[in-house]
Amino acid sequence: MTDIEKTLVTSQEWLKENTKRYAFKKLEREVIGTGACVECGTCVSNCPVDAITVTRVDGKYIPELTGKCISCGICYAMCPRSLSLPKDLIGEYISIHKARSLIQHVRRQDGGVVTAILTALIRAKEIDAAIVAMHSNEAWLPDSVIATTEDQILESGGTFYTHAPIVEGMMRAFDEGYSKLAVVGTSCNINAISRLQTHPAGFLYLSQDANVLKIGLFCMESFNHEGLKRFLLENGIDISAVTRMAIAGGKFMVTTSNIERHWPVADLNSIASRSCSYCHDLTSTSADISCGNIGSE
Repeated sequence: MTDIEKTLVTSQEWLKENTKRYAFKKLEREVIGTGACVECGTCVSNCPVDAITVTRVDGKYIPELTGKCISCGICYAMCPRSLSLPKDLIGEYISIHKARSLIQHVRRQDGGVVTAILTALIRAKEIDAAIVAMHSNEAWLPDSVIATTEDQILESGGTFYTHAPIVEGMMRAFDEGYSKLAVVGTSCNINAISRLQTHPAGFLYLSQDANVLKIGLFCMESFNHEGLKRFLLENGIDISAVTRMAIAGGKFMVTTSNIERHWPVADLNSIASRSCSYCHDLTSTSADISCGNIGSE
């Protein structure tokens, strides 16, 4: 039995003794079925009996029960949408800075700060790997990647506007033997990791070796991937030709090799992810470091 398997068993035992035992059906009814699921992969990667798998349906990451549920409650307890307790708009912070990387080629999205932080951490061997979003086999449909080199981190620079299973990538990294990670994600992913750190049955609460630096990204909403493809196609743009997406000043901007277009963000309301309507955490308040361009010039 590996260390990660032992920790998940301990988590299961704690839940059995200390909480009402919720089955996957409760998660399915309250989170997945209502559209509140943020596609982070926490339930899939933390199920101790691998009873939950995932399929892509119309570009959306859908957890499904494909094995026997043992009603341990881990999937429900660790889900960032099973309970939400807002405190304030920004959260606790030590300091706030406006920054930009001094290295021009890392400014992939805005100031390149996240990329610069990750490359510095890798170079100094402060982390073994970074968990970041990167293109999957389909254009602008993100997947989580274990980046262990500066080149991989540079390749991941930029922003996706579709949910990415970041927590699943983090758990995969621990399973592969990495112990010191930096994880970059929006507040829904960061909140899931925070639960894993603070809940008495959470993997990161129980693990002696797993260390995570949580880097949160400001986020107002994400979009359904199929809906985004359709929106762009209706405006004469194939999503596979897009080289950059950005939101600033209330505008959604798309760049290809030969054109740059923009629309009011409100024009995309119909394709916004339903789960985002449950979220009020713009600044990723559970993160160790939060980064974003809102309010900056």
